[in-house]
Amino acid sequence: MGLLVRELGTCPYGAVLALQEELVSRKIDGDQNDYLLVLEHEPVYTLGRGANAADLLGADAALGIPSYRIGRGGGVTFHGPGQLVAYPILTLAHCHDVHRFVHALEEVLIRTCAAFTITGRRHDGLTGVWVADAKIASIGIGVRRWTTFHGVALNVSTDLRYFSHVVPCRMPDVRMTSMALELGTVPALAEVRTTFITTFRSVFGYPEAAVEECRV
Repeated sequence: MGLLVRELGTCPYGAVLALQEELVSRKIDGDQNDYLLVLEHEPVYTLGRGANAADLLGADAALGIPSYRIGRGGGVTFHGPGQLVAYPILTLAHCHDVHRFVHALEEVLIRTCAAFTITGRRHDGLTGVWVADAKIASIGIGVRRWTTFHGVALNVSTDLRYFSHVVPCRMPDVRMTSMALELGTVPALAEVRTTFITTFRSVFGYPEAAVEECRV
């Protein structure tokens, strides 16, 4: 089983959601490849299965930003330029362990941050990755017939003001941060993306990956 990495550039949310659905269906029908979609989104708010629509605080209408209710776990979050988003579409049929999968995603994010001298950590009882008391990366996944979709969002140089207009992750007091804020300088997104892909392969045990640039 190989890993196919698709670097999609900056994409509207709906198009990538449709691509995920297509690939999930393909895998359920027997496709032996695993996929990793890596991209930035045009500005969008998404609401997971645990989200209350009130947590949007009307930000989608006030700011003219689309919002989607989707089949991942978690509450409301923001995606936009300067944020590295990755959607792994993998089979868990060999282990049937969602918690182990989420733990591995956290490990990828922690190691990616460490490569840029940022100390990320887990937070007891919560998903995602934190720097001290601020959240730098979010995780929200879906699983259908042991095939994963949705994924992770790492704030590289994200405009964090978009988070202040909503209740992120159902946590009114959460403080969001970014790699740029922690470093005092903006890291190159292309370098962060390459580091993330290499680290993902290492953590998940893929000896190699085919990487292609494409658009949706």
